[in-house]
Amino acid sequence: MVLIPKKNSNEIKYNDKVAKNTEYVIIVNDVDSSNVGDLFSLWNQKSKVVICNDISDYYDFLKKEKKITNNTNIVIIGTKNIKYETLVEYKNLTLFYLFYKEEVKKIEKEMVKWNKTFIKNSDNVLVKDALNHMVYMNSNGKYLRALLICLGYSIASKKNSNYYLPLASAYETFQTSILIHDDIIDNADLRRGKTTIHKKYEEKFDKYDLKDKDFVEKKKNISKSIGICIGDIGFYLANNIIVESYINDKNLGRVLKYYNDIVINTGKGELIDVILPFNEEYNSKNKCLEKDIMEIYDLKTSWYTIVGPCSLGMLLGGSSDRVVSSLVKVLEPLGTAFQIKDDILGIFGETKNLGKSTTSDISEYKQTILYSYVVNNTEYKEELRKYYGKNSLTDKDVKRVKEIFSESGAREYATMTMNKLFNKTREGILKNHNIPSNYKEILLGLVTFLEIRDN
Repeated sequence: MVLIPKKNSNEIKYNDKVAKNTEYVIIVNDVDSSNVGDLFSLWNQKSKVVICNDISDYYDFLKKEKKITNNTNIVIIGTKNIKYETLVEYKNLTLFYLFYKEEVKKIEKEMVKWNKTFIKNSDNVLVKDALNHMVYMNSNGKYLRALLICLGYSIASKKNSNYYLPLASAYETFQTSILIHDDIIDNADLRRGKTTIHKKYEEKFDKYDLKDKDFVEKKKNISKSIGICIGDIGFYLANNIIVESYINDKNLGRVLKYYNDIVINTGKGELIDVILPFNEEYNSKNKCLEKDIMEIYDLKTSWYTIVGPCSLGMLLGGSSDRVVSSLVKVLEPLGTAFQIKDDILGIFGETKNLGKSTTSDISEYKQTILYSYVVNNTEYKEELRKYYGKNSLTDKDVKRVKEIFSESGAREYATMTMNKLFNKTREGILKNHNIPSNYKEILLGLVTFLEIRDN
């Protein structure tokens, strides 16, 4: 249970009974407040007290404190200058994280179960090897999309059930498959902190003892071709999970149609994402427009990452098209904000957190809201283009690109746009009458989670 003060307050009156039944007391501190020491001394008599100056620090604490579960009693209070709304945000993040933590355990077990079915005893040894690479990539993810399927199903069915798990596993398998293709398109070396599949095969073929002058080129081509084949197989493994698991479900047709629409929309977004950078780099008549970038964000990210999974879960749970549409309107801005955050992290984040190189957006001539702002609104256009699309970037080059995005106002503009979209989603959640109040809190916690993430 997570307890916060009543509205228009920031403290809970101390008493021994509450303290005795409380494992953790979180004090949200403002540096200008003077009573943090008094609160600590008071509650520290019987509970573990944690002082947090920032919600990101609090989230780091939640991740590290393995003992915290849904059965843990947590009290969240604030020092004198902390607003009640801030305590609500801390509470919602806690509820989301505990929901996430509990469901991800189930999702991981379900993924292991389905991964074991992908390789048949009768498969050719080359197929077995390829699918082992697929299983390797299809494991140990963050499972955000799977969780959103769970959340959508829970909102629709108003019950806690494991019925969503095969659909969640199918969607994660689809995600892995399309990322394999995406890595080939981007010529990426890393994904989820792991060597990408086509690069794995290149490393494997490096052991071949050949001196053919064409070997290097052929090695790269065959490695990418194998990756495409693995991704193709993965798409239909995902389909099989859905059909096999829900063959007798009356909602199967609606779920499959919606799932296919998500796949198609993601493909369309990827198509635009591939063509736009080439046109921008080599077609002098091309103009990088923010509206085109926003369309990519909507098709490739908003639908694929946020809207699609949650809607699929709702359809499986029996929601009407009208109810699903109402949630789509609420969540679309969140998906766009998610991608803008990705773009900012792609330049200013750290490789160890992202699981991929922070120079990839630059070398791929990635069309982002940051790039669009610079070339359309500032005098840094030509200087930025000196670095964009360059494969062998030095640390000095990367540093200068970061400076350009900051000095030009692009980072500030992207952050402002992103924050507006996060807040628009919050408003939409609060106004939506189709979401039960307990799931509104979890959804609001999701928004904060996506807002403060660093990977």
